[in-house]
Amino acid sequence: MSEQSISPSFSPIEYWHMTLRRKWLVLAIFFACVGVGGILCVVWPESYRSSTLILVESQKIPEEYVKTLIGSSIEERLNSIQQQVMSRTLLTQMIQEFDLYSEAVRQGGNEAVIERLRKDIRVTTSTTHSARGGVDAFAISFAHQDPQLAMKVTAKLASQFIEENLRSREQLVTGASEFIEQELAMAKERLESQERSLTLFKTKYMGELPEQVPANLSALDRLSLQHGTTLDALQRAADRLSLIEKTFKEYEALGSTTAGAVQGPGGVVVVDSPYLRLKELEKTLTTLAAEYKDNYPDIIALKQEIQALKAQIGKAARENKESDKATIVTKETKPIDAYLRELGRQREESKLEIVSLKERLLRLKDQMKEFEARVEKAPAREQELMLLNRDYGNLKENYRSLMDKKLNARLSENLEKRQKGEQFRILDPANLPQKAETPDRLKIMLLALGLGCGLGVGAVVALESLRPVFRRSDEVESLLQLRVLASIPNFSSVSGHSQKLLSRGAMTPRSAEAMAGRLLSARMPDDKRNGTYAGTSVGGEAGLPAVETRGLSGQLGIGRALDLIAKWSPLSGVAEQFRVAAARLVLLQSGAGSRVTVITSAIKGEGKSVVAANLAYVLASNLGKPTLLIDGDLKCPTVHQCMGIPQFPGLRDVLEGERSVDSCLHRVGELPLWILPSGVASGRMLELSDIHHISGMLSELKKQYEYIIIDAPPILPLADMHMLAGMADTLIFVVRAGLTPRGVAEKAIRTIGAPSNACIILNGLEAAGVPYYMREAYDYLSEKKKVGST
Repeated sequence: MSEQSISPSFSPIEYWHMTLRRKWLVLAIFFACVGVGGILCVVWPESYRSSTLILVESQKIPEEYVKTLIGSSIEERLNSIQQQVMSRTLLTQMIQEFDLYSEAVRQGGNEAVIERLRKDIRVTTSTTHSARGGVDAFAISFAHQDPQLAMKVTAKLASQFIEENLRSREQLVTGASEFIEQELAMAKERLESQERSLTLFKTKYMGELPEQVPANLSALDRLSLQHGTTLDALQRAADRLSLIEKTFKEYEALGSTTAGAVQGPGGVVVVDSPYLRLKELEKTLTTLAAEYKDNYPDIIALKQEIQALKAQIGKAARENKESDKATIVTKETKPIDAYLRELGRQREESKLEIVSLKERLLRLKDQMKEFEARVEKAPAREQELMLLNRDYGNLKENYRSLMDKKLNARLSENLEKRQKGEQFRILDPANLPQKAETPDRLKIMLLALGLGCGLGVGAVVALESLRPVFRRSDEVESLLQLRVLASIPNFSSVSGHSQKLLSRGAMTPRSAEAMAGRLLSARMPDDKRNGTYAGTSVGGEAGLPAVETRGLSGQLGIGRALDLIAKWSPLSGVAEQFRVAAARLVLLQSGAGSRVTVITSAIKGEGKSVVAANLAYVLASNLGKPTLLIDGDLKCPTVHQCMGIPQFPGLRDVLEGERSVDSCLHRVGELPLWILPSGVASGRMLELSDIHHISGMLSELKKQYEYIIIDAPPILPLADMHMLAGMADTLIFVVRAGLTPRGVAEKAIRTIGAPSNACIILNGLEAAGVPYYMREAYDYLSEKKKVGST
């Protein structure tokens, strides 16, 4: 068997039946709650609440023109004003002004009633879905036992709300304006500082700024062109110097006296004079000036060269004059070759020109390096300048924004001072209450009724949940994991429930009355349990036998004989379920040989003896099987009472060795049914070894009877059942519906080891647990019987 626990779950019908079972508990709780509600309605002091409605008027100047500095919503500002109005100082002044709660103030001072005053003051808001949205109005109310005083306090609270709103708005706007002015001054100072930093940066890195990159590249191109032109001029000067050196050497070698004449490659005499060079340069300058501007690099270079050549010619002319004078003085001493002198002069001029061109070339290279360095540093300067410009732009934008806010703050300040902004206006003055707010007697009584019903039903459900029991066969199968052989309805249904479960066709009205009075359980408080009635001495009536029996208390009576429902009401639903159990038992034990069935329960009072008696009777009377019923519950025997036979002699006499088995058997009428009662206690206590002798006795009895049923003692309180369980071919475990706790039944099954040959009979099933198809079948049988008897 799986050791699982199933949490109880109830249907609405089961809740209803639970309520009916414990109706007195539900009624007690219900009337207690109603009584408490009635007492509250009487003793609760009356309280009157006065209220006033205050309208929230929007700003009179459109916000497109003047934006208010009150950024918080109306709800937030209203909450802030409420905290200020309900401060300890203002409430103390109000208590003293209106003499509120004078008795409580005398006993505990103002501190004792401030919290009470706060609870009596209530502020509620009303919202709409307008375009402006938010709160359109709010109500202030105050509750007090004196309606006049409640009205005065409410009016005072309304005036305080309006005054506090005006004061807080003006303070907020003034403070915001002062703050913006301070921020504006600081922003202006930061902006000016950033402007100075930007100016210093541009001054320091002049020429390396990003916007100067195109000019630097243009200058670099111009210098590169001048560098090339200078290289060409240097090459030409070097070639001319080389030619002059060559002519000079050839002239000295030939010793020619021709001044300034040099024989060329074709035999032509060439005169190299600066005048010819000057004319050639002027011609070239005229040609370039017609095509380019004056700032063209070649034009500038030609002009410089022409000026240098003119200076050279002037210098040569002055030297010639001095030379002529010297020649006149020294003419008689040594003649001078003028051409050779001219060649020397031209050689010196070429050397000077080459030196000048080289210096110029060096200057151009230095300038090119400088401009290249500027271009290379431009990206880094661009990043630094971008950071400075970004900070400057942010500061400038912040300054402009603060200027706009300052202007708007001044407008908003003037708006609040002239009371053109949002205001609170009393729409409905404080009223004089005519009807008490508390206690609401109708609501209190309704709550008491609901609470009484809820607590009553809750208590019932809690009791059912804390001590869960079995009420349906599917619950038994789910928890105990054993087959349910049959579900026996409650015996009280023989005379109850409008005869829907049982048929009274075989009984007279008087016999039905007798059964209704005698089949009730003496153990259960609701008197609706099977097989536990402690009978009393009552004479037979309505055709029922008056058999003397011994009840649970030891007194003689006849009530237990009526538990044999299969005999006295054979067409009832209870008897039918015993026939179902017998049929299933026969099918379960089908095969050769005799079968021993042990019937037990977890604890005493679950109806196992009644089940054993009725099951044995059905096997004998309806199925015609030779059956032996043994009362093995030696400590609390009841089989003899159910069957209406003497208790002596019985099983105890056989176990003590005083009598044989055959001499102790009692046959029931002409039926193949024999009973072995328990016997009367002799004072000697039977040991477990004596119980073990039953096994040998059963071996002999199996040869005579086809079915042997043993009414065994309960499992948990006694040890006898542990011996009898091993003798059974089939073990039937009786569970009382609505009585046996689930944990007890599960523990009992575990105690005997959960044998595979065990099954369950659910006894005492209430009407709610009987399936609908069983009720319909019993109704059909009942109607059929009535028709037949008619």
